[in-house]
Amino acid sequence: NVEDYLADVVRSMQETLLDVCRDVAGECEGMSCQDIVSRFPAQMCILALQFAWTTDNEEGLIRVKSDKLSMQTCNKKALAVLNELIGMTVTDLDKLDRTNVETLITIQVHQKDICDELVRRRVRDPGDFDWQKQARFYWRDEKDTCVISICDVDFDYNYEFLGCKERLVITPLTDRCYITLSQAIGMFLGGAPAG
Repeated sequence: NVEDYLADVVRSMQETLLDVCRDVAGECEGMSCQDIVSRFPAQMCILALQFAWTTDNEEGLIRVKSDKLSMQTCNKKALAVLNELIGMTVTDLDKLDRTNVETLITIQVHQKDICDELVRRRVRDPGDFDWQKQARFYWRDEKDTCVISICDVDFDYNYEFLGCKERLVITPLTDRCYITLSQAIGMFLGGAPAG
């Protein structure tokens, strides 16, 4: 039966991506961007960047009560990651790796902008809406899955293969769309952004 075969292919794809995501979550801490790009598929490189950024900022927000400069330190780390990615663009990369690095730069520029905003607004608590409204990526050992949180809604990562695609820049309007759509899905509604 063709439907059963295709369902097996989808299940296999999701299991494989889950295995790789588990590896990314366990190994990416402390790895350079160059090592991440050379070791993992593009989709998982994005997750590695987002896992690290979420962890750094959340820990910075927790430490800010005892260390007033913790968020500035997070901001500097986000800039260092961005500069490392930019430095990779002048190296000899094949077409796929170059697209991957360009996508990572797009994501990291947005994350750096968020860091700037958190510092500018003097956010001091992980429960602050300015932090909660961000797309935050966590690896949950107890669920053995990646969870994406936006505001008060949590989504389990679906492990659908995305390939290595170019990304459009993320603007404040994009952020508002993410918040609106995540809230609608969290209430079992839907949305149809266009434009």
